[in-house]
Amino acid sequence: MKIYFLFFLIIPVNLFSQNCQLKDERDRYNQGIRLTTGFKSIGVGSDKFLISISADKKEVDLFFVLENSGFCFNEFSRATVKYENKQSGSFKNGGTTNCKGFFHFIFPNQENLNTNLINLGLKKISSIHFTGNDNVKKIITIQPQDNEIILNAVNCLLIELEKLRLDTWKPTR
Repeated sequence: MKIYFLFFLIIPVNLFSQNCQLKDERDRYNQGIRLTTGFKSIGVGSDKFLISISADKKEVDLFFVLENSGFCFNEFSRATVKYENKQSGSFKNGGTTNCKGFFHFIFPNQENLNTNLINLGLKKISSIHFTGNDNVKKIITIQPQDNEIILNAVNCLLIELEKLRLDTWKPTR
């Protein structure tokens, strides 16, 4: 009887748990453990982009690739994330100068997480406004189904950040 009771307690936990599909890989420069969601395709038409979220023991990187845009970004480029509750977050490009549509949100992986990073895992995004070189703007509207992909990916990584900081992450092999 106790086994059945325990079984019925575990079922709801499994039904509502997140499906975190993180890949662990070695950083090519320092050979440290790096977790990544891999690239996920978000949006349709001119609002289509790829997103990859990765983290190591020092930083968290949200990497956006604006597909087929030829959009140019430099170290002064900005992105503004507009949330559904009318709040917004401002981010500067953490990547290199490029004309391939590559944009990075870089956050330090520290005990007190950045508020903007936490907001990306908690709040639904309505749009992202990218400002590139020469103040050229690109506005991307996020669809509801894409919001779930972004929220799940950010939350999966947020759960593992402490283990990465403590260097206790064990690769899945």
